Amino acid sequence: MSSFHEDIYRGEMMKDNGSRSLGIVLLSMAIVLAVTAAVISLDFNGYTDDGSFDEPADDDDSDEPADGGTGPQSYYDIKCQSYSVENPNLLKGQIVFIGDSITDLYVLDDHYADLPLECYNRGINGDSTVGVLNRLKISLYDIEPSIVVLMIGTNDINAGLGVSDMMGRYAQIVDGIYTNLPGVELYCMSIIPQNSQLEEYTGIRIAYTTPKIMDANERIRQLADEKGATYLDLFPLVADENDHLIREYSDDGIHLNHAGLSVWTDLIKPYLNGEK
Repeated sequence: MSSFHEDIYRGEMMKDNGSRSLGIVLLSMAIVLAVTAAVISLDFNGYTDDGSFDEPADDDDSDEPADGGTGPQSYYDIKCQSYSVENPNLLKGQIVFIGDSITDLYVLDDHYADLPLECYNRGINGDSTVGVLNRLKISLYDIEPSIVVLMIGTNDINAGLGVSDMMGRYAQIVDGIYTNLPGVELYCMSIIPQNSQLEEYTGIRIAYTTPKIMDANERIRQLADEKGATYLDLFPLVADENDHLIREYSDDGIHLNHAGLSVWTDLIKPYLNGEK
């Protein structure tokens, strides 16, 4: 091949390479623009700046989680939905335990199968006085229990909510129960102590929660006396000399294990079977 033809050949090769390079650049720019457009589209369809997803607002607010849950499939909502399914098949005039995870984990058949009345568990993990107040109808009123056992307040205190505010909601719960369930026997349980040495939940300060729990328990006792309910003080039965939850009664420092739940059973069962 002559030098003239070689120069032409090299020129053509350089043009081809340049064209391919330009094509790659243009393709890359197109991909970047497409990805950017997709991100913008997602942002306008519910994604927030921190990458989380906000469900679109529902025109009907009636299905919104009563406890401020995270969405239509929150544990709170799932439990409430299960109650609505169960309620038509349950006997009325029975016993209902209502509260948070301490109650939720209480396998009632293990402790009360020998009672003449059925025991229904309406505890929800993570619940507070706000959640209980908002679900009284589906948890209690619809099945018209003759006896209600209420233990609530731990999560209010752990969240740093004021005891006075908590007790305002607690009083509304008690008033609602007596108004909608005439003749009901109401047992208000004390809030149990905690143990930081067993604590698995970071951020809970025992030095803060213990005096708050003791203050709340005294106010629950006073409220129960005022309203005609029965106050049952589980706190001293599961607390050590430092007012902390006895290690043998809990595996995590907040919830009662089987041994701890047996102490609760021993305290309240004589009331439920009519011995007291």
